[in-house]
Amino acid sequence: MAELKNEFAWSKSRDETFRTCPRQYYFQYYGAWGGWEATAPERVRQLYVLKQLKTRPVWAGERVHLCIERSLNNLRRGITVLSPDKIAEVTLAQMRDDYRSSQQGNYWKKPKSCALFEHEYGVPVPRERWAQTADDVRECLHTFYTSALFAELRAVPREAWLQVEELDKFDLDGIRIWAKVDCSFRQGAAVRIYDWKTGRSLAEANTLQLVCYSLYAQAKWGTAIENVFPAEFYLLVNRLQEYQVKAADVADAKQYIRGSVADMHSLLADVAANEPLAEGAFEKTADARSCLRCNFIGPCRPDLLPRLRGEASASEAN
Repeated sequence: MAELKNEFAWSKSRDETFRTCPRQYYFQYYGAWGGWEATAPERVRQLYVLKQLKTRPVWAGERVHLCIERSLNNLRRGITVLSPDKIAEVTLAQMRDDYRSSQQGNYWKKPKSCALFEHEYGVPVPRERWAQTADDVRECLHTFYTSALFAELRAVPREAWLQVEELDKFDLDGIRIWAKVDCSFRQGAAVRIYDWKTGRSLAEANTLQLVCYSLYAQAKWGTAIENVFPAEFYLLVNRLQEYQVKAADVADAKQYIRGSVADMHSLLADVAANEPLAEGAFEKTADARSCLRCNFIGPCRPDLLPRLRGEASASEAN
């Protein structure tokens, strides 16, 4: 088997990490590389495990995405989808298993198993907050499976389906871009793309992400930008936001991505080989709040751990 290479490719999440904290970016994309190997140095292994940590909302969102992914793939194969109540029951049972595994710290032996930020850093969370997480998952699933959109998806011909939660790359003016479309299918000459959102906040349409989806559809399936219709479905508030990408959006996105890539490349010792400068070249953010939300707070700012636990306790008490 060929040796895995750490190759550079841009993504919106990569850009967000870089903008939030260059040191976190280093840990995520370089410091943790190779941590899955049995012979990995101790610190590399530590960073690789911590890279897998997720907060309660992220964990809940991933479980909702996985559940919908299974259902849509069953639709594509002509397999009957379970009832919403049964789907929620199965998903919450899996989450209880996740919780127990994470609480026991099993992720240090099996890094791909569930690893919750709150357990690793001893963040106090009352039982009712965990129960609220479960209720949010149940609400997201109920909204999705009883929606007009899901009824529409049930009617999509099997040959019209394109992708469900498939991670892929495309080339944009010589830059490799990661794209992962939650759901896509053909509708005549058009391509419909949907992105599931599981948070409480209802934001404006994420233009950069939606433009990337449209550019991906153009590169992958040869679909004209004007025939790509991306949308975001906010499941917790039952709101579908549709968007039409404009030529100005594409121009702005390309300019932004070029600038983002240039900034990232400025911290590489060898751009062609994607070899980073020394860790110290990647500055830590001055924003303590960003630190307190970072998976790598232990290796980077252990001095903030007491504050993390104290602020969590104060927040839960109010």
